[in-house]
Amino acid sequence: MRKIPFVLMVVFIVILLQTLVFYRGMYFAPPTNLQDVRDINISSHVLGEFIDVYEKGDGTVLFDFSHDNNFEPEELNVLASRIISRGYSVEYLKGNKSLEEELEHVDSFVVILPVTPFSEEEIDQVKNFVDGGGKLLMIADPTRDSEINALSSNFGIIFWNDYLYNLKDNEGNFQYIYLSDFKENSITKDLDRVVFYVSSSIYPSEEGIMFTDENTYSSSKGIKGKYSPMVLTDDSKVLAISDLTFLTEPYNVLDNNQLISNIADYLTSSS
Repeated sequence: MRKIPFVLMVVFIVILLQTLVFYRGMYFAPPTNLQDVRDINISSHVLGEFIDVYEKGDGTVLFDFSHDNNFEPEELNVLASRIISRGYSVEYLKGNKSLEEELEHVDSFVVILPVTPFSEEEIDQVKNFVDGGGKLLMIADPTRDSEINALSSNFGIIFWNDYLYNLKDNEGNFQYIYLSDFKENSITKDLDRVVFYVSSSIYPSEEGIMFTDENTYSSSKGIKGKYSPMVLTDDSKVLAISDLTFLTEPYNVLDNNQLISNIADYLTSSS
């Protein structure tokens, strides 16, 4: 019976020695540095009534659906309805239709997120279309795969492999950036503030017509600066936009509706 107290005493001594050697006191977690949110503005804009003002015309806008384009047809509903209201018809390039033949009777060509690259022959056909007075609109989205640069680079335009974000002033998400710095032209007419939801920078920025504020970052550069997610060539024949979401409901808030109408005007006017 005496062995049991002896064993207990040995166990107690061992535990005591381990405690003296390894114990470093109670753990207190370091203070957490919370981000100061006082300078972050979060908006809660809702879709309001918009009155579309336009002039009637006559012509055709062709949308590309022949390059495994990475978007859903219903995402074009708002833009397509604005084009149709201006008296223009909307056609779709699908299947085995000849691009060259289709471009012969249309006024504007819209290319959105092509996954299959345009061939050299097709690129030449699009270039001839623009040289002949046609308008080209190219739209990309940094969250969706596409080979848009295979076409856009032939017009001196590159959609950069980044996304733009703003931690200070945004539409409730750091990728939902505000844009209020505009170069005056028909695309930016009557705009005060728009919001792009997932956009990248487009080069050359010298041809930009819409710019971020100084608190906007590029994910690839990691520095703040003025970036342009929308550019228009000097001859006003090629327009490039890096965001598709702003064209769709319910994201046509603020002056996005006006911007959509301006784009519809651009595609349906001869100037």
